[in-house]
Amino acid sequence: MRYLRTIGALWACVTALAAPDVSTLELKLQRELLAPCCYHETLDRHNSDIAVTMRAEIHSMLTAGKSEREILDLYQSRFGKQVLAEPEGTTWWVGTLIPLAALAASFWFVIRWLRRRARAWNKLSPDTMPLDLPDDDEIFHEA
Repeated sequence: MRYLRTIGALWACVTALAAPDVSTLELKLQRELLAPCCYHETLDRHNSDIAVTMRAEIHSMLTAGKSEREILDLYQSRFGKQVLAEPEGTTWWVGTLIPLAALAASFWFVIRWLRRRARAWNKLSPDTMPLDLPDDDEIFHEA
């Protein structure tokens, strides 16, 4: 009997830890949605009337038992995909990978250009150097 109480207490602790707290989920959703008045700040930072209304709606929907996906889908159907702070699906991959690929390609071209310039510079003979610099011996003997 004592073991059953211990197992029951452990089970209650595990389920309490596993289930996300409403306030934690509410804050997560507020950080995932942009205020639809300007689409520049997330709901947790914005203080417009619509942002305050949306925060209250999110709280009431979570306490009513709606899931995170249902709430995101509702606001996405209401305001469009631009209400999401971070784009979903292929838009995210395109927006992240194309700039990284462009950066890597430009880095590769710069390195390639520098290596070619270094090889061309090393192939120059002393007679064809672009600058006619005096030898070290001439500089020290003149002084």
